[in-house]
Amino acid sequence: MPVGQEIVCYCSSCKLDLKHVIVAHKSGNSGPIAKVKCHTCTKIHAYRHNPGVKGLEAAAKRKAAGPRAKVVAVPVEVEWQELMSKSENKTSLPYAPTKEFKAGDVIEHPTFGAGIVKLIKDGNKFDVMFQRDVKTLVHKMKDD
Repeated sequence: MPVGQEIVCYCSSCKLDLKHVIVAHKSGNSGPIAKVKCHTCTKIHAYRHNPGVKGLEAAAKRKAAGPRAKVVAVPVEVEWQELMSKSENKTSLPYAPTKEFKAGDVIEHPTFGAGIVKLIKDGNKFDVMFQRDVKTLVHKMKDD
């Protein structure tokens, strides 16, 4: 399609399929359309097919590809209960930013309750799994 020809395509400003004029191609007059000018809002923008059509094409490709493997997410509370039951005979350490903790320690936090240290991060941070959420806490802080 040559520059100056009218086409109907999706306007990203108006959010509709409207009449546009081709303003530029990606590589000469024979390449794919690069820029169009909307007759309604008069803005020049990148050429876009109707997003609904693209979405239908993508959905058809996904359907043809076959079923996906299902990912089963384990809720935090279930994982927390399993970890706590495995750590029943460990003593719970009271949380304090000045203390040092290691992976697998059971801690008692004044706000979040009982938790298990999952991961020691760089420096003085570590992740703790509590009953409702995983939180990043600090440890090994100096007393001032």
